[in-house]
Amino acid sequence: MNILPIPDLMLGDHLDQINIFFYIRERGPDQINLKLNYTQNMLCFMIHGVKEIIDETRHYRMDNEQIGLVTSGNMLMTERVTLRQEFESLLIFFSNDFLSDFTLKHELNFQPLEVDAIPPVINFPKDDYLLNFQKSMKMLENNFHKKNFRLTKLEEILLYLYDKYPVQISGFIGTAITKTQNNAITDVVQNHKFGNLKTEELAFLCNMSLSTFKRKFFEVYQTSPKKYMISEKMKKARLLLLHKKRPSDIYYELGYETFHHSVWSLKNILVFLLLFTPHRLDPIA
Repeated sequence: MNILPIPDLMLGDHLDQINIFFYIRERGPDQINLKLNYTQNMLCFMIHGVKEIIDETRHYRMDNEQIGLVTSGNMLMTERVTLRQEFESLLIFFSNDFLSDFTLKHELNFQPLEVDAIPPVINFPKDDYLLNFQKSMKMLENNFHKKNFRLTKLEEILLYLYDKYPVQISGFIGTAITKTQNNAITDVVQNHKFGNLKTEELAFLCNMSLSTFKRKFFEVYQTSPKKYMISEKMKKARLLLLHKKRPSDIYYELGYETFHHSVWSLKNILVFLLLFTPHRLDPIA
């Protein structure tokens, strides 16, 4: 099954920092465990049907009596229709750049690193205000091509939620921004782990200070950058040796500029192989 980028797939070249539309599926069976990559954060008002979301740790459910805040990232999503085969929702997507500007503009106080156990999906019950907000959005549906309308309505609903649920909304903002930083670290590290870059250079590519990068790196990989890079190079060297690659050739593939530069590391790799490979180096099946 293909991974569907949302809302990019729906909007194409019209994607903005804030995107609002009513999603209606008039007939058809339930859609089960669609693989979605939410490229922006989402605020969802369920109108008809049930939405279920699974992330890396939990299973979430929202119906027409709830709204849900969802951070960006990969998730499995199920759409369950009503007995009349109805499924309708109001979807508001917004970027982390908007979130940063929003918190500065309204001088909101939140400490994302001190807010614990805030999940990437949060549900809230629809009260009278949220029901009226949903109705007002339907009345303004034809005006959402105007950026100021989208901005004003999103700020309105987020300010209301922040006033009523300050801990949850603060945590949501912190989770959203932290999640993006962790994704940035993963992308940079996986693309450059054999490039022999220094930790300071990796931090620069992630647009982070060295101390922030090291802290975020540990959150993602549970070890230090240096230990992780050595471990990954050992794993790759072992595979190359098992495939009969000569040690004099391996250093190029591990990102070393000269053989002299790599001799010490290759010696450590060979010691690692002697310690953790009890049998002869058979080719991998």
